[in-house]
Amino acid sequence: MEMTVVNLGEDLIKVGLVGRLDSPGVGKVEAQLLSQLVPAAGNAIIDLSSVDFVSSMGIRMLVSAAKGLRARQAKLALFGAQPRVLRVLEAVALQQIVPICPTEAEALAAVTPA
Repeated sequence: MEMTVVNLGEDLIKVGLVGRLDSPGVGKVEAQLLSQLVPAAGNAIIDLSSVDFVSSMGIRMLVSAAKGLRARQAKLALFGAQPRVLRVLEAVALQQIVPICPTEAEALAAVTPA
């Protein structure tokens, strides 16, 4: 699992994840992800287009990030999930906690004020 972080402007971060969000993958990026997102207390979007598998550990990590940001009055949105990953996220109703968008533009719209 690899992770990139890009600052898209004041109070907005884009995270790109590549690989598998399984136990080993989450172990590699979780601490870095949460330390990049939650203390900054800005809105964030996560690009899942290069994630080819997500397990319960990956879902837990995404929920933790969303809840951590929400506690600081910030938002998180996910985008670009491959069909197999999207089915898993929808099966656990993750969209009730964090928006799951098809495109980056829609994810940006979901976290930025109108």
